[in-house]
Amino acid sequence: MDINHQTIMGKQPEGQKSSSWLKRQQEVADMRGRYGSAEQFLKLFTPDLQIATARNEARAYLGSAPSLAVLAEGYGWQTVIVWLCIMIENLNNFTGVREKMPVARQRDLATLILAEYPSLKASEILLFFHRLKCGRYGRFYGMVDALFITSSLLQFSEQRRTDIIRYKEEQSRAEKSALPPPDTGNYITREEYLEQKRLKENKNG
Repeated sequence: MDINHQTIMGKQPEGQKSSSWLKRQQEVADMRGRYGSAEQFLKLFTPDLQIATARNEARAYLGSAPSLAVLAEGYGWQTVIVWLCIMIENLNNFTGVREKMPVARQRDLATLILAEYPSLKASEILLFFHRLKCGRYGRFYGMVDALFITSSLLQFSEQRRTDIIRYKEEQSRAEKSALPPPDTGNYITREEYLEQKRLKENKNG
């Protein structure tokens, strides 16, 4: 299986740039400013980050990590394929099954993930592979099965929608609780204040 950059990202708008295209370019610029080159990204987003990502699921979902689409736009789709293959090979080495997934099938699987789930963030991919290793979706029998991984990713995507809603609601409640008390509009005039002050002084005197 092989796909090119245009297939994944869609053709660049002709003439006047669309707002979504401009937004994507800003996301790419922000990503490059944060992580640097493609090589630096690959060195930073290693499988070792999976556990740390799992410890803060809310950040994995709501944080600023780039999506696969933004990664492909900024670093090239081949970089994304390489990165996903690193995740798959790490899973290969983690499992205790006899038959590992060959490199060619890893590439096919990585290409499929990029094509079908471009909106997933890099942090969410890390979270998915962590859960996969933890047996959240079952276990491998005899071989590292690409179809089992894609079925598991489908389950992850469904759970992701529920989790994002829950974390956003929690975030909203936390923000509301941090706000100052509402303005009741119970003001008094200067004359009323002075009168209250005079009465208080007379009472104390």
